[in-house]
Amino acid sequence: MFARSVRLTGLATPSEARLLGVVVATMLGLIFLSTLVDPPHWLQLVALFIHLISLVIGFGSVLAVDWYGLLSLSRRVTIGDVLLTAERMTPLIWIGLAGLTASGVLLHPDLSSWLVVLKLCCVVGVGIVGVLALATSRLMERQMPTPSRSLIHRGMVLAGTSQCFWWTAVFIGFVTNEAAGR
Repeated sequence: MFARSVRLTGLATPSEARLLGVVVATMLGLIFLSTLVDPPHWLQLVALFIHLISLVIGFGSVLAVDWYGLLSLSRRVTIGDVLLTAERMTPLIWIGLAGLTASGVLLHPDLSSWLVVLKLCCVVGVGIVGVLALATSRLMERQMPTPSRSLIHRGMVLAGTSQCFWWTAVFIGFVTNEAAGR
């Protein structure tokens, strides 16, 4: 009984830890793959379109979940509403992130630019935080109707970290794209 409760209160279950490894390895593998491909211009345009659509889907879904989180802080919705929204948006978040990383391979990122490397680190950070947020929301669901304050605090820290990573990646993507266009 005690071992089970200790395992459930950790950062992630063994299956979530494996998922974390798969996400990080996949993203790093795609970054490496981007150094090996040199797609034609027309394919880069298609990839850019997919990249932008994926950004809207993934980041838009993250914003929706975090908006509900803010509404719960003001007691306009319950934590249960936040968890339900997160559960519904999770597939869209992961579809968006997968689309961003896969299409990013064809955009041929300039890995000699420290800004681009920072952006890619933020993208990997988004993946890590995404898995940790999934683990946290599962723990909250197990503690419903009243998740612990420490778990709610962890969720808030993860949401803030996620926002920092997403906004930094978007800003750097915009700046580097504009600089390349000049």
